[in-house]
Amino acid sequence: MKNLLILYNPYYNQEMIEDHIRILNKVNTPTNARVAFGKIRSKMRDYDNSGQEVLDDIFSSVDSENPMQLFLTDFSSMYVCYVEKVSKELDGVEAPAYYEELDVESWFIISDIREIIRNDFEYVREQVLVQFTTPTYKNHTYRLYGNRYDYPLVVEQKNTINYFENFLEGERNFTRVFKSNKYSLIQQDLIHYIFGKELLYEMHPDSLESLISAEVQYAEHKENATYDFSTIVILYSKVFENESYYFLRELFRNLMVYDCDLENIDYQVQGHNYTLYDYLNRKPNIGTNKYLLSNYKISTAYKECYNDYRKYAKLLNLLKFDLKDAINNVQKIRNEAAHGSSTSKQECEVVRNIILGIGEMGIVSRILNVKRLV
Repeated sequence: MKNLLILYNPYYNQEMIEDHIRILNKVNTPTNARVAFGKIRSKMRDYDNSGQEVLDDIFSSVDSENPMQLFLTDFSSMYVCYVEKVSKELDGVEAPAYYEELDVESWFIISDIREIIRNDFEYVREQVLVQFTTPTYKNHTYRLYGNRYDYPLVVEQKNTINYFENFLEGERNFTRVFKSNKYSLIQQDLIHYIFGKELLYEMHPDSLESLISAEVQYAEHKENATYDFSTIVILYSKVFENESYYFLRELFRNLMVYDCDLENIDYQVQGHNYTLYDYLNRKPNIGTNKYLLSNYKISTAYKECYNDYRKYAKLLNLLKFDLKDAINNVQKIRNEAAHGSSTSKQECEVVRNIILGIGEMGIVSRILNVKRLV
């Protein structure tokens, strides 16, 4: 999936993102929602984009089968859009009224918008923008200061993230872009008291959203002894399942380079046969992770590959003990919740404590910490 970056200027409209979200939310069926984002021609620019030929090729290739991720930033906030078409005309797609007075050079037809970070210049500068490289500018890392970039700017992600993995399954993020004050407060609490900003934002966006949503719901219902905590348990479990998968995917990728015979290790998920190589592109259920970690060839490979115990003690302990123990403890409660059994507050807190580590470092923090060693 191609990626472009555009700077938006609040000078034109203080509620630019909000206006686009409002149009998306006007449609009763979210999967039918479309809005046009216009790239405004700068009055200060009297020349063509230096990478216009590359851009034209990208624009002509974008369609519903080959979408594009469009990153929007004012350097304080960052959003990412799912783009299904780029054109010179609106073609019947609605756009905010303020564009009527502006010179729009290209329309990006957007089907979804996701918030990455809001009102945090330091984080955008130090954590988000440095994850981009610039193919049309000698592939250097994006520079905030002293650059002479033309926008739209073609960018590539150092660590590839598809922010719309579940788009084809009907999931839309724009309905949740501007979160409640409680959502923001809990996010800040997770930063200050549990993860720290850097570790929290190392999570996959789906994990972060599920975790904060779980904490919001837990805070709302924790005093209700009769409440069914099943949906909250499933949200906490999703965080664990996601972060376990992305961590193990990198581990298995490295181990298969170390020993290419590992690619042919087989396993089953719901009656379908796979090999370890398939793991790189297919997320299995959490029980499969436990099965693979117990495989003799895999355990032998990671012990040999990471044989400096002083350096890799945390990684080895996570793989040998902690991850499998957490899977055992979470899986039972999660499965009962998913299959219709009512979940008590006590059961929910067992899962919550494992994920967050109330009173100790939680399993997700341990995964994110050792992931840096892989």
